[in-house]
Amino acid sequence: MSSDDAALRLDDLSKSFGKIRAVEHLSLQVYPGEMAGFLGPNGAGKSTTLYMTCRLVWPSGGKIEIFGHDVWDNFKDAIRHVGTMVETPSFYEYLSARRNLKLMSRLHEDTSDNQIDEILERIGLYERRNDKVATYSHGMKQRLGLGMALIGKPRLLVLDEPTSGMDPEGTREILSFLQEKVKDDGLTVFISSHLLYEVEEYCDKVFVINHGSLIASGKVKEIIASHDKVVHVTFSGTVPDCPKLVNEEGIESVESLSNESLEITLSNRDSVWLNNMLLSRGYKVSALAGKQRTLKEFFLSIIGEEDA
Repeated sequence: MSSDDAALRLDDLSKSFGKIRAVEHLSLQVYPGEMAGFLGPNGAGKSTTLYMTCRLVWPSGGKIEIFGHDVWDNFKDAIRHVGTMVETPSFYEYLSARRNLKLMSRLHEDTSDNQIDEILERIGLYERRNDKVATYSHGMKQRLGLGMALIGKPRLLVLDEPTSGMDPEGTREILSFLQEKVKDDGLTVFISSHLLYEVEEYCDKVFVINHGSLIASGKVKEIIASHDKVVHVTFSGTVPDCPKLVNEEGIESVESLSNESLEITLSNRDSVWLNNMLLSRGYKVSALAGKQRTLKEFFLSIIGEEDA
């Protein structure tokens, strides 16, 4: 696919607030039928990026296109097929959930009552559809915010932590529903989240930013594998001293797992190099296996933050 086929394209996007560079030269593409995760620690620039995507914040530089339409030069066509949920959604709290969706549907043509009821069913609010929103929990309001984003059958959803405040079962239901829409209807989803397991389990690809810049991107499994530098090595015979191995160029750290095995973290080398290096030093390797990282371990390793 070329970038011209992208459902969402950010090209050299930047945003400054005075001396603060919130987003810096950010470029990415999300293609039709993908569910893409947008990750980063607090203050990384995620929300600012989403605000600019929805034209709520003016960029300092760069370009945003949705299905080929420039968001700033041709907003009407760009936003026509987009559903958004950024920050905490707002409602008429003295009205019911169904009435809120009905009012939202006036902004879109050909939205029937049956379609509204179907949305309420899929987001798990049908039984409470006639209750005032003021009686809803935070998690239920998050569901309703997603329901409002789905009005008008959008081709692209831009979501800022849509499952915030939901219980684990509710989170699973909503993300499974979105995944189903992506698979069956070709919906495109760009979702910001601080819950890494959400992205790892449900998203096709991931973009990781820190300090406003893109630091990693790709399919979840591939991006983890490309940064998978932790290797378990079992020896038959003498086991190398940990301090001695750390002094080898290409080895970041070494940890003893048992009298026979070590866990070795590589910096800019791979397991083939490690095996050959150990053999050249006279050590007998009986087993060598890469340790599969989780997305969380990968995320923490590249941003260097333990509280993300």
